[in-house]
Amino acid sequence: MDARSFEPIYVFGYPGELGGAATELWHTLRLWREAGLGVVCIPTWSAPESWRKRVSAIGCRTLSLEPGELAECSELRQKTVVAFCNRVFLQQASVLRRLGCRLVWAGCMNWLFPAEYAHYRRYGAFDAYVFQSRYQHRKLVRQLARFGVSLRKCHRIAGAFFADEYPFQFRPHGRGEVLVLGRVSRADPAKFAPDSWQVYPTCGVPLKLRILGWGPQVESRLGAPPAWAECLPPLGEPVPEFLRSLHVLTPLTGGAIENWPRVGLEAMAGGVPIVVENLGGWSEMILPGKTGYLVENRRQWAEAVRRLAADDEHRHQLAQAAREYLQVELADPERIWPRWQQLFEGLWRR
Repeated sequence: MDARSFEPIYVFGYPGELGGAATELWHTLRLWREAGLGVVCIPTWSAPESWRKRVSAIGCRTLSLEPGELAECSELRQKTVVAFCNRVFLQQASVLRRLGCRLVWAGCMNWLFPAEYAHYRRYGAFDAYVFQSRYQHRKLVRQLARFGVSLRKCHRIAGAFFADEYPFQFRPHGRGEVLVLGRVSRADPAKFAPDSWQVYPTCGVPLKLRILGWGPQVESRLGAPPAWAECLPPLGEPVPEFLRSLHVLTPLTGGAIENWPRVGLEAMAGGVPIVVENLGGWSEMILPGKTGYLVENRRQWAEAVRRLAADDEHRHQLAQAAREYLQVELADPERIWPRWQQLFEGLWRR
């Protein structure tokens, strides 16, 4: 079935610069449009003009609605609506149900939101679910089964990603030079290891740590940054520019386990080797010792960082292999689109 013959998909939400769901949505819109799928985006409830232009440029239409207009929107009746981790969608899902919409939820997290529980108890499950990793799938399918969600409704579809938006810009490192480590995330304290200031110096090399995604709540957990740490707020620097400044990406976690970390894909595209804990989606994204390092403890972390500091040829080989693996295995549109196609066709056959 040719995607051009599909009815348009309506997306509840809009792409953005901050957060994995917002960036994944942008790449997914590109994927769908390149496959020939018609797409209409519904901002919740506003969208910057810069993003409106980008969305329009790839052939997506924007349907602007006020919250009170949703229930009377005849255009949405009987349509398929997809949402990526959008809290407003959960609040308005009952309205969309009354319009007869088929609802597809790509939650992006490894837990169910309280609003999901409330909706399922009152109205039942959505029509389809998207999981970006095997880890997320394992975590959620049993919980969803309590609400009558069968495996037939559950689809594992890796997050779309176009490497052409992140040019390969490997940063060389000379022996004895300061090694620039970095991490990117939301300013969520759970994403930061409480012992960060103690751990990073254990690598035993001259270092600078750059953090994109710092805020008062994080500082209250970790304490004031030391002199060797440069901390920027979310969006304090464009992500491609930030990654270009790094020798190694190494986001040590404070308990939040990632589903399918977008910054990992961005770093692999941009030529930044990754050293990260062997948890969640990271374990499925990285080939240990070939496209990055997965570590089990702080000792292994320090050893991996020291090796990358001492052997720039090896670090460059990792970076090149990671970008190739990203394009061929992790984010090949020819692998990802058929899974979306199967999901949509299944909905429309019902």
